[in-house]
Amino acid sequence: MIKKLLLVQAAISLVILCSTKKLKNEKQIPRTACALLKGVKYKTRKRAFAQPIGGSLKKEKYNTREANVTNEILIFDLSEKLINYKLAFELQNWLHQSKINFQNGNKFSIHSNTLKLVKDKIERFEKNLKKYDFCFILQHTPCYTLGSSAHMGDILLDKRDYYIEELGDIYNNFDERSLSQFVSKHEYIKHEINESENYDEGKNYFESFSQNRNKVKMPIYRINRGGKATYHGPGQLILYLILDLKKYPCNYSERGVSHLSQRKDDYEGEQPKMEEHNEEMLPHRCNTNLNAKTESLFDLHKTVNNIQKVGVETLGKFKIKANTKEDSIGVFHKDKKLISIGVKIRKYVSMHGMALNFNLDKKFLKYLLPCGMSHADYTSMHELDEVKIREKKTGVSRNPEGESEMANRTTVLNELVVNCAHSVGSIFNAKVKISSDIGDLFA
Repeated sequence: MIKKLLLVQAAISLVILCSTKKLKNEKQIPRTACALLKGVKYKTRKRAFAQPIGGSLKKEKYNTREANVTNEILIFDLSEKLINYKLAFELQNWLHQSKINFQNGNKFSIHSNTLKLVKDKIERFEKNLKKYDFCFILQHTPCYTLGSSAHMGDILLDKRDYYIEELGDIYNNFDERSLSQFVSKHEYIKHEINESENYDEGKNYFESFSQNRNKVKMPIYRINRGGKATYHGPGQLILYLILDLKKYPCNYSERGVSHLSQRKDDYEGEQPKMEEHNEEMLPHRCNTNLNAKTESLFDLHKTVNNIQKVGVETLGKFKIKANTKEDSIGVFHKDKKLISIGVKIRKYVSMHGMALNFNLDKKFLKYLLPCGMSHADYTSMHELDEVKIREKKTGVSRNPEGESEMANRTTVLNELVVNCAHSVGSIFNAKVKISSDIGDLFA
């Protein structure tokens, strides 16, 4: 009898123990916007891409990485100046190459013969590379660029009026000498930026451009971003984003996995589709168990979509109803394009970014098919009722041709820069620091 009672008691204890484990394992993970926890590891499927947009992605091995929740972006506000395109390209391309070379804990090898002043600057720059990603907010002097999918038929200028200048990767063979040269050259670049023409909203830049075009051939730059032909110039705010994209959870499609099921076959599926700016492809689950793992897929479409979100959020602060399209990259107001986007991504590091038309003279667009579209398919903030109402309140008047009679920087441009910086930090969930001195790269 005693033996039977002991057997029954043991059976009951076993049932209770099993039930407790089952309840523990079935505890639901809350469906919230994912706030990454310190110590949580992420399993990432690396992808390489030959083309930044629209190319097929090559599948590579998985690796495990620690979540980084302390991302900081150093934003250089150079928006008062009209900066030569080639100068700005050299600056962002150099930072892009530096970021790539600095990945995985690599360090710059400094030759023993290098001057101490240069050594100190390199060491400070190395520290800033580790601490920050970078963003440049600026305007350009009038110019045209050709992306990787552009055709010569996209340029509508007479062939006698222009020549093609190949920029490509200026620092493809990046080494210590290149770094030392740039450390020395950055003072020259800083000087060139400071000496650049100030943006004047009352100036007719197209008239000056037309007069010069008839005198000398103009360069058209073939560059290393995706996309077609584009125009850059006064009245268009540029955001160049040099980001180590793998550090930002918003660039991943993620889902929770259990310790009992971590076979590679479990995570193969269709490529995530490009989403509208208001559709969230953020993880549906958030890890609350420090021993849990999340399967993370780097998603190029999400990266492009996040840049679009920066534009949509920025315009939203002006009460402009902006939207994206499934069949086209960029940001639109109704059916007209307000923001163009083109990027280059190499080893998860981005360059180029987006161009927002805030006071664009569309006569510049008649010389090309911007992004394969007619210039009539584009618009600018100053043409929209939402901005015209704001200008009436601030006392800005325009002549019948739409040109502002108030020179220099306007309230709209000032607010636009602040809102862009805030949106970059908000969408990428990063701290932002704003500077107007590129010397801070070495501070």
